[in-house]
Amino acid sequence: MKIAVISDIHSNLLAFNFALENAEKEKVDSFLFLGDYITDGENGNEILNIIKEKSNYVILGNREKYILNYSDERKNFNNYKPIVHTYYSLTKENMDYIKTMKEFDIIEVNQKKILLIHGDKYFNGINSLEQSFDSIMTDFNFDICLFGHTHEYLYQKYKGKIFINPGSIGLSTDTSTYKYCIIEISDDVNVTLKEFDVNETFCELEENYKKTDYYKDNYVWANLILKTIKEAKDHCVDFLKLFNNKIRELQVVEAKEFNQIWNETYEEYISNLDK
Repeated sequence: MKIAVISDIHSNLLAFNFALENAEKEKVDSFLFLGDYITDGENGNEILNIIKEKSNYVILGNREKYILNYSDERKNFNNYKPIVHTYYSLTKENMDYIKTMKEFDIIEVNQKKILLIHGDKYFNGINSLEQSFDSIMTDFNFDICLFGHTHEYLYQKYKGKIFINPGSIGLSTDTSTYKYCIIEISDDVNVTLKEFDVNETFCELEENYKKTDYYKDNYVWANLILKTIKEAKDHCVDFLKLFNNKIRELQVVEAKEFNQIWNETYEEYISNLDK
């Protein structure tokens, strides 16, 4: 059985289509989706519609959780506006679809138990990889763990288990390629990493992205997303570290001041990159 494993699309429909077209050529038998399909762009509905049609198994990501836990209380704060935009752009049908997604699943293929998770609970940037693996092994009984969230491809054997992250198809942070995996499970586990060069279509992606309402409404975050895609460096996380330090020091609570510091921090961040 050939299984396409796709994770962390982040509304990047162009990159998602690369995976779908390639998977069709490879004649895969089924699709597994590991979370973070939406936000960070305008194409959430299109992507969810495709996943509904294609998916054999679909797992909830932290981005979908943000939508399920949406609150109007922070709608005027710049760091929450990307979630606001996505929340109000999704159709009722797709909102209902997100509500049906499981946080994890365990399936069996050729007598091997496969755990499907997104991984946001375990890969938090604090624990080591081994500590994260140990926590997962404490919580679940499995032979193979398929997870996403880190945006980095990984295939690793650890204490008799196999851990596989297909990488991010929409927002890669390890190499400048969109990634997904094809897994074949028999007596052995064979993993084929599929990659597509970001630079070949980045100008098209950027041009279309800058025409969207999402880009206009979320200028700072949208430009950080574009830089992350182009450079395979997590500018979003690095920017937030700088911004959160400023907010913590100033103890800012009002949206107007918060947003001013948000915009000023972005200018500082970009200026430091240019030095």
